Amino acid sequence: MTSSVETFRRKVLALVEERGEDRNEPVVIRPLGVEEAIGDPAPWRDYPLMEGKEKLVEATYRSGRGQAFTSLPAGWKGTLGAILGLPLDSDRNRALFTATANALGRHLGLVKDTIHCHDAAPGRCAKRMADEVADRLGPEGKVALVGYQPGFVHALSERLGPGRLLVVDLDPERIGKIEAGVLILDGKTELEHLAEETAFALATGSTIVNDSLDETVAAFASRGKRTAFFGTTIALAAELLGLERLCFEAE
Repeated sequence: MTSSVETFRRKVLALVEERGEDRNEPVVIRPLGVEEAIGDPAPWRDYPLMEGKEKLVEATYRSGRGQAFTSLPAGWKGTLGAILGLPLDSDRNRALFTATANALGRHLGLVKDTIHCHDAAPGRCAKRMADEVADRLGPEGKVALVGYQPGFVHALSERLGPGRLLVVDLDPERIGKIEAGVLILDGKTELEHLAEETAFALATGSTIVNDSLDETVAAFASRGKRTAFFGTTIALAAELLGLERLCFEAE
C-alpha cells in the first residue's frame, strides 16, 4: 500500500505539471532560530522548538514561503525538480520536501497560513482550539492529543478538565511526566489505547515528516473516529490528501 507521504509527492508532482511550474526554478531552505520561528510564547516555554528538540525549516519558492517541523534540520539550495525528487526515506528529506511543497502551495494560492505564529499568538490559538474541541465533544467526550504542545495541553485541560484529555508523545524525556494534570503517554505503545478511549484525535501535522501520519489516521479511522491535524507543517498535504487542518493564528 502506498504511504500518504508518497501519495503526497505524487500529487505535488502532478500539481507542478498542471500549473506549468519550471522545475529549474530555485528553492532555498534554511533552519530558523527560536526567535524567528516562534518569538516569546509566554507563559509556556517548553515547546520542543524552544528546547532545541525540533526546528522549523523554511523554504522559499518564488513568491511563496513554507515551513516544516523536524528533529533533523538542514539547509538546502537547488532546483524545484531536485528537491521534489529527493528520496522520502528520512525525517530530514521529508521536512525539506514538505517545506518546499508548502511554499509551492502558497505561491500558487492553494493554501494560506504556512508561517508559524509568534509571541502571544500561540496562546490565542490554544484558547480557540480548546473552544473548538469542546464544541465538538459535547459535555462528556474525551479527546486525544497526538503530539505534545504545551499551549494545547494547558488550554484543553482547563477547558475540559484533565480527565477528558489523553496525550501521547514520542519524546522519551516527555513521556511519563504530568502536565496540567495530564500524564503524557508513549505514542509508540499507547496510540491504540487513545483511539479506544477518545471521541476523536487532534494530531500534530508533524506526523507527515516523522512518518507516523498513516498509523495515526488508521488507529482512529478503524474505530470510526476522525483525526484533525494542527499546524503549518501539514498545510498543503492536508489540502491534497483531503485531511482536516485546524490552524487559527498562522500567517
